[in-house]
Amino acid sequence: MNEAYSEWFEKFKDCTDQLDSDRLYESFRTSLSHSRSTIALNRRILEKDIDVSWVEAIETGLVSIDNVIRNPSKTIINVEEVVPIALSKKITVDSVKHLAQHTDLIQSVDPETGKITPSKVLNIHKEESYLTYENKFVNTLIDRLFIFVNKRYEKLKAVSSSEEVFAMEYNTAFESGSGRKMKMTLNIETSDSLEAADENGSTLWDRVEKIRRIVESYKSSPFCQQMGQNYIRPPVMRTNAIMKNVDHKACLVLWQFIEGYDKTGYEINVSDSAQKPDKEYVENLYDLSALNLLLFRSFTQDSEAEVLKTQKSKAAAPRVLRKFDKVSYDEHELVIDGDRLTDDADLVQDNISESEKILAEIDKIIKIETEYYKAEEQKRLEAEEKERRRQEEERRIEEERRLAREKAEREEQERLEKARLEALRLEKKRIEREEQERLERERIERERAELEEQKRLDAERDELEKMINAEMDKLESEKQSQKEEEERLRHEREEREKLRAEKLKEMRAYLEQKSFDEIYPEYSKNPVHIIRRSLRRLLSLIRQDGAVIREGDSDDPKLIERIAAEAAAKAQAQRDEKEMAEMQVLYEKYAPNFRQRTKQRFKALFAKKRKKVYVMPAQMPVQRSPKEQRAYDRQMKELFRKYHVSFITKLVRKIKKEY
Repeated sequence: MNEAYSEWFEKFKDCTDQLDSDRLYESFRTSLSHSRSTIALNRRILEKDIDVSWVEAIETGLVSIDNVIRNPSKTIINVEEVVPIALSKKITVDSVKHLAQHTDLIQSVDPETGKITPSKVLNIHKEESYLTYENKFVNTLIDRLFIFVNKRYEKLKAVSSSEEVFAMEYNTAFESGSGRKMKMTLNIETSDSLEAADENGSTLWDRVEKIRRIVESYKSSPFCQQMGQNYIRPPVMRTNAIMKNVDHKACLVLWQFIEGYDKTGYEINVSDSAQKPDKEYVENLYDLSALNLLLFRSFTQDSEAEVLKTQKSKAAAPRVLRKFDKVSYDEHELVIDGDRLTDDADLVQDNISESEKILAEIDKIIKIETEYYKAEEQKRLEAEEKERRRQEEERRIEEERRLAREKAEREEQERLEKARLEALRLEKKRIEREEQERLERERIERERAELEEQKRLDAERDELEKMINAEMDKLESEKQSQKEEEERLRHEREEREKLRAEKLKEMRAYLEQKSFDEIYPEYSKNPVHIIRRSLRRLLSLIRQDGAVIREGDSDDPKLIERIAAEAAAKAQAQRDEKEMAEMQVLYEKYAPNFRQRTKQRFKALFAKKRKKVYVMPAQMPVQRSPKEQRAYDRQMKELFRKYHVSFITKLVRKIKKEY
């Protein structure tokens, strides 16, 4: 038993325990327990199961529909109208074509000049229109959504809400020893709602009602009234405006859901079961019934109770017939001493006189009864007339009250309407005043912002002028320095050329002094001389004795080009070697190979552990976009393929570099 009722039940048991010692209560209690009683306890569960999928789909799509209705798309259309020539604003090529097709609009033609004067002309002007395909699509969606929701709402409304009903019927009848009869009938029915609410306190049925109200408001909105009966025919065209707009795309999803939803959207489950009442409950019901009977008998014994209304039935009177059936005396026979006597005149005369007396008495009774009925009918008519007048008076009074009530309601409505209009006027006045104040504040803020912007622009202009002057001074000084540097370089170049010319003169003089036998081995293509020259050059390179010809020592272009290429290759080799050394450090630290992993494990096991260094914000990993991360991964893979090589590849690279 529920805790809320347990305390009350204990008090009820205490009361019945106190009445057990009462003789009258005990006799009623015993009679009830031995009477012919019937108890029926039924439990009925009615569940209205609504499919939540279509409710959630419509709730999701209503947001996008609302956005489209508030901001519908517009288009510019050409409106054609035939107007008098005096009202025409512009004559276009289409106007001339229309006039050529409708010659009845020509008023006159000048035969000399050929000038045509029309009476009316086609005028084309542009107007904004909401009749775009997207707006027609949304209008069609609202119309179908209205039919979809209303059809299910009306079916669900005809069914009561989900509930659990307990019904109990108790009938008993018994006779007491003194000839009294008692009968009692008790009916109890309770209903508990089974509707489950969400976190906002709204049940699924409340959500359906809310959807219906919103769809009805959309149906009567200015947007739908302006669109009218402009609908589209399925299927929906996937235009760019629909596919690229988020709200139109959500409306398309809702359209597809409604078109593909072929279910009823709800189920009605009813279960009715008869239950066996508890024995203790039956005993308590007997106790309560005995108390009710005692209470009823104690109040009905009072003869001074107020009488509200008494109804008496009309007294029943016998019906008297004014004529008898025809009597045949031939059927009556009198037999005396074996002889049959018939047609006795005296007997007939006695019977006639007796019949006349009976008929006279009957006429008297009928007259009395007729007078009585007339008096009763007169009383009845008077009572009916009195009742009719009373009812007419009541109707008149009720009509006067109704008219007075309607007048009071009408006056109250007029007063409320006046108060509402006055409130609207004051609200409109307040809004206009606030709007004026807002516009004034915006104007002041705008002027202040423009003034501050002008000051900022002036300051920026001054700063820019200062920067330009400084840059000009800097450029002038740099130009002067560059000019001095060029002069110095030109002087150095002239000095070098002069020294080179002197050196060439000395070499020319030296070569001119040499004999042919000395010059021939230096330039001959004889293999013996070529081998000797190569060995001499190789020995000079090994000894680094400076016997190699350097830049400026010769005027041979090929030799100068070769010397420059060797110098560039040497510089590039030095840069590659430096980069290789830097990457080798990173490679040894991060390369996922067996040697490096083994080295890292030994270092982790035996090396001295350093104190934990907390990562500073500047040392946090760089946050990259997906595109930057892919580029970074490609760069790392290229570097890994370049530097993750075997020992043999490294040896080959070293030999190629040195030789």
